[in-house]
Amino acid sequence: MFNFFTRKIVDYIFIILTATILFLSSFSESFSDENVFIVDNVKVEGSIDLNFLRENYINKAFLKSFKILITKILLSKDINSLNSIKLNKIRSLINSFQILEEKYQNNIYKATFKIYYNDIKVKKLLREKNISFSQPKDITVLFFPMLFSNNEIINFKDNYFYNEWTDVEIKNESINFVLPLEDLDDISKIKEMKNRTEELKADYFVNKYDVKNYVFAIMDYEKTELSIHIKTNFEGNIKNKNISYELSSLNNKTQLKFILKNLKLQILELWKEANIVNLLMPLTIKIKFKHKNLLNLKKIKNDLYNINIIDHYVLEEFNINNSFFKIYYYGNPKRLQTELSSYGYQLRGNQGLWELYLNE
Repeated sequence: MFNFFTRKIVDYIFIILTATILFLSSFSESFSDENVFIVDNVKVEGSIDLNFLRENYINKAFLKSFKILITKILLSKDINSLNSIKLNKIRSLINSFQILEEKYQNNIYKATFKIYYNDIKVKKLLREKNISFSQPKDITVLFFPMLFSNNEIINFKDNYFYNEWTDVEIKNESINFVLPLEDLDDISKIKEMKNRTEELKADYFVNKYDVKNYVFAIMDYEKTELSIHIKTNFEGNIKNKNISYELSSLNNKTQLKFILKNLKLQILELWKEANIVNLLMPLTIKIKFKHKNLLNLKKIKNDLYNINIIDHYVLEEFNINNSFFKIYYYGNPKRLQTELSSYGYQLRGNQGLWELYLNE
């Protein structure tokens, strides 16, 4: 009987302490800067004259940061829908900002800002505009730029795309491209598959490198047209796309630079599409979280709050061993698993029952 009452008292104390921690952490999170879209390294500058106002440059940083933000999280077809957003609206989407560096020198003002956007407000705006957003993380990709001219393959040392690929930078570039070494066997096999790219067995080429993600760009130049077949594998999601460009000559560096930059943007767009979040179709999932102590429970609450594809969640029940959450999120269960994994959790499903474990 004594042991029974002891267990009951322990459970009661646990529940009281847990409720207190959840209340306090909920209060502090309303002022948290963590669950936001952050635009870093926003630079502005201008001359210092009689009309100089520091506030004007802060506003300029806000406008510039918003353009950077929408370029980063929206597909190119949706960017124009937000180009006309006014400054006052942009300010309302911002939680806070930092001035990382500020200089007044030789009648020139220079400043570097870090802008913290409120992701809840941004997602509400996108939902009102019927726009989905993308959350592409940084990944490393093996890039094969195979260039043919009149059915003859061009060696890497003479391949403009191979030699210049890493030198052409794109804003908000989330892909780290790794170029392969020139391998005669690889070139021979790709040459054989040139007209049957859908049969291309990428594993043969990729397994030689410590990179799982890849992009093959099979480029065929003939007459004044450059036709490109793109085959991508981003975290197991395989896509194919065909593009063509007008190109007067393989020696026309101006046209080649434009094509290279546009090709990079096309590949980044495919990576964005693989990470699209449909704000109009939220899903729900019920999970059981096995925790060992109060800190585990506080951690999961904070982590769920900071995962951007989670709209909100409800703690429906908890006891000394388990907590039961109902989570409202955007995307699909696989995407939710990936996001939770990045925070150190394993989400496992078994016959409709979802359980969440904290990695040891």
